[in-house]
Amino acid sequence: MEVSEFIQETGRIENFFEKELTKFQRDEWYQELKFMPINRYRQIVKQTFRECKFMPKLADIVSINNELPYNSSNSKERKRVECKACNGEGVIKYFKDIEGKPYEYFARCTCQNGLDFNYDGTTISDTKHRSKFYIPLITQLGLEGE
Repeated sequence: MEVSEFIQETGRIENFFEKELTKFQRDEWYQELKFMPINRYRQIVKQTFRECKFMPKLADIVSINNELPYNSSNSKERKRVECKACNGEGVIKYFKDIEGKPYEYFARCTCQNGLDFNYDGTTISDTKHRSKFYIPLITQLGLEGE
């Protein structure tokens, strides 16, 4: 997550609990949480509003992250929508010939199930972990959509 996104979401916590973090606390929080996707941090912030009676500590945020299932449901129990294109899997396997050898690839479906596989390494804020890898949408590759 970007620093500006972290400041904005952390500001929501501070406003809700009417207490500000010190500069030192804010720096420590960011160092611990900077690799977390912003959408996940937003989920955690919303959960602090439901669970915490007082301004949460960093340990509370980490604990909520560990306990809170992704996408508001367990990945094993996540609700799948019916999709003829991907059969509810969220991805479609395809093959590509490179120098006469078939290679297996996956593309993300445009249905709700495909959101679980949204990844683009080129947009990672930390340049150390940025990569050229991503999971394309099936429409980008001309594969059949829903």
